[in-house]
Amino acid sequence: MNSRSLRWVVFGEVAFLFFMGVGVSLHPGYVLASHEGGISEYGVHIKTALLYTLGWTVLACGNMRAARACRGGGIRSEKVRTLLLTYSAASLLVLVSTYFYSLDAVLSYIHYGFAAVLVVFMSAAGYWSYRQLVNISWARAVLWVQLLGSISTLLSIVGALHVLFFAESVSNVGCAVLLVRVLLLPVDAEGMMGSSAVVAVE
Repeated sequence: MNSRSLRWVVFGEVAFLFFMGVGVSLHPGYVLASHEGGISEYGVHIKTALLYTLGWTVLACGNMRAARACRGGGIRSEKVRTLLLTYSAASLLVLVSTYFYSLDAVLSYIHYGFAAVLVVFMSAAGYWSYRQLVNISWARAVLWVQLLGSISTLLSIVGALHVLFFAESVSNVGCAVLLVRVLLLPVDAEGMMGSSAVVAVE
C-alpha cells in the first residue's frame, strides 16, 4: 500500500491514544473507578473536552487523509479506501453525539448507538484485515483479542459488564494493529496488493 496512507493511519491512531492518555492522567476516576465509564466521559467535562475533541478529530481526519492517499485500482485497495472513509465517518458521529448525550435519555441512546455501530464496524474491519493476512501467524491472536474487546464493549454499553473504557481501548488497538499490517502489504504492478503479499516478512 501507499506509504503516505500508512503514515496517516498511524498518525491518527497514535494521536488518539496520546490525547486519551493525557485525559486519563488528568482524571483517571472518570474511567478507572469500580463502575467505570467510557471514553465519552472525557467529552463532557471542561478540563478534558479539548483533549477528547482533538483525539477523535485527528483520528477521523487521519483515516480520511489515508483514504485519499491510498493508491491502486485493485479490489482490495478500493475496499481499504472504503473502510478508512467509513471509519472516519463513524468516528465523527461518535464525537459529535458526545456533546449532547448527557442532556437526556434519547440523546444518550443515540450516542451509544453510534458507539455500538463503531465497535461492530471495527470488528468487521478487523476480521476483513485478518482475512488478508492468512500467513501472518500472530494475526489470529490479535483478531480474537480485538473481538473480545468489542464484545466486552457492547456488554458494557447495555450494563452487563463495567469495563467500558478498557474494552473500548482493546477493540480500537486490535483493529488498528490489523489494519496497519494490511497497509504494509506490497502492491503489484496493477495497483492491487498481490496474492504474494500474504507471505510478506512479518
